[in-house]
Amino acid sequence: MRCFFIQEHSRHEVQTQWGCFCLDDASYQDYLAGKLWISWSPSKSNPPKTLPRRSVSSQALRLCDEAAAKGAHAVFISAFPELQFSPYSKQMKELSIQELTLSVRSSNCLMRAGIDTFGKLESAMNSEAGLMGIRNLGLKSRDEIRQVFFDFCYQILSSDDKAAFWQEALEKTNHESGRLL
Repeated sequence: MRCFFIQEHSRHEVQTQWGCFCLDDASYQDYLAGKLWISWSPSKSNPPKTLPRRSVSSQALRLCDEAAAKGAHAVFISAFPELQFSPYSKQMKELSIQELTLSVRSSNCLMRAGIDTFGKLESAMNSEAGLMGIRNLGLKSRDEIRQVFFDFCYQILSSDDKAAFWQEALEKTNHESGRLL
């Protein structure tokens, strides 16, 4: 089992006796220099912030490392070809699809169809007609949109969430095939 103490987007997680705290880069440097002391006194109105830790298998950690090297979507497709699952979360639903680096054709087709947020794009991908129901959107554009959407959603996950994503994909695959981990 690996302990996640990884810097991501100038965010550091520090485990203390009071729980796990997230610090920005400057606060973390102060903490290391002994200028910042994290303390907490118990009260019902202000409990400590702890991040949920989920146990992940060594296989999930291997997939996480492989995704960092080869790209999340490519690893996911090769490891789970039959699984329709993405790292999308409801907190992303209001993000504009302008965040994605799509080709002009793909972007224009989505905008013409009224799909301008991640929530609408995720709904369209999961609908019966899917992205193929969008006029002038071919297979190449559909595959591009799926890949860019998947990679972007995966990229903004924390390190713990990335490992939990791979663990959940493994569990879904094992559950669907009737195998136990």
